[in-house]
Amino acid sequence: MKTLMMTLFSISLKTRILREWQKANRAQDQEFSERELLTLELISDFGPITEKGLCKIFGISFSSVGDIVKKLTQANLVEADRGRGQPLELTKHGKQRLEQIKEVSAVRFGYLLEGLTEKEQEAFLGIMAKVDKNAEQYVQRLVFDRYTAK
Repeated sequence: MKTLMMTLFSISLKTRILREWQKANRAQDQEFSERELLTLELISDFGPITEKGLCKIFGISFSSVGDIVKKLTQANLVEADRGRGQPLELTKHGKQRLEQIKEVSAVRFGYLLEGLTEKEQEAFLGIMAKVDKNAEQYVQRLVFDRYTAK
């Protein structure tokens, strides 16, 4: 298990290096900070989520989260017309832009899978689906205080 964990860490490190390289070499990627991008992904993939929920995840003040949301709202990525304490929602433009960002970012994972045969890719996908399910359960339980059935 220790070897597996060290291998995962090594892969994670390399994907983070590739991410930094992408940011340095693609101007459109530098439009938003990592925290702003994560905010978009959280709204999209882990909704409903409020500014208070973002405070808990990031461990920052409400005003700092408000600044992030304000920037994303001004960029027409997050809905502006919502009441205080209401869940955040992406605009149509926000959904499209996030999809573009994800596609660009996903390229770095393609580098890691280039040498795999189609059969190996299928086997890997099956294993990663199980890992993703485990990660989802822990995120829901530990971060969002939500219980999901196994």
